[in-house]
Amino acid sequence: MPVLILHLLVSLFGCALCAETAGERDFSAEFGSYSGAFALYDAAHQHWLRYHPEQCRIRTTPCSTFKVLNSLIALETGVASGPDFGLPWDGTHYPIEPWNHDQTLRGAFSVSCVWYFQALATRIGLERYRKILPKVGYGNADVTGGVTQFWLQSSLTISPDEQVDFLRRLHARTLPFSDRNVDTVLDIMTLARDGQTAFRGKTGTAGDGKDAATLGWFIGSVSAPTGDYFFATRITGGENPSGRTARKITESILSTLKIFPPHE
Repeated sequence: MPVLILHLLVSLFGCALCAETAGERDFSAEFGSYSGAFALYDAAHQHWLRYHPEQCRIRTTPCSTFKVLNSLIALETGVASGPDFGLPWDGTHYPIEPWNHDQTLRGAFSVSCVWYFQALATRIGLERYRKILPKVGYGNADVTGGVTQFWLQSSLTISPDEQVDFLRRLHARTLPFSDRNVDTVLDIMTLARDGQTAFRGKTGTAGDGKDAATLGWFIGSVSAPTGDYFFATRITGGENPSGRTARKITESILSTLKIFPPHE
């Protein structure tokens, strides 16, 4: 009996140790004139850190941050054969110059080329999205906005907290995708390396139809020898609430927290 009681106490103590914790921090200096939210999960310490936690639970369009999952789906379904899978440009002129030529999965991800991912989506088809998104547990999993538009200021929505949870499961390889395809997507997400530390991310921008940004995302991770960090930043208001601005804010926060670049 004493052994059983000791085992029970050890189990309970262990569960207490592994329980997630959460905290808040004021990042208004980093956000400046922008409104928004920031969520970060420190996997090594199982700790959430949030700026405006109530906003971290609110869903909005993912815009081009959906390209992370879209790339996984394209690879897993065989629509894309790998990072160098190419599609020809049809000659349509786009205001973003890097879109105006043939694209590969890696290149289109890097320049956030909408037409390339719309072409992949058409080949994937709504029926497969309807089956895969609920399995992944991605936001509201609503694809009623149409096969080439549902993630672009349309029916699909997701919160910063859910973005972070998705990234956690991506890195933990608990999503319904092969290790090979997860490795490919993590590779094309990589923005920088510093020694053994990898900085990964994807921007997303919503606009008003007149080339003005109205909402910006930056989601991603820092994988270091000491542990992994997963984050999501979403902004509105201000002068230019774009994905690029959200990335700059995130990089400032990560530097403040001494997460990236690594600090001695």
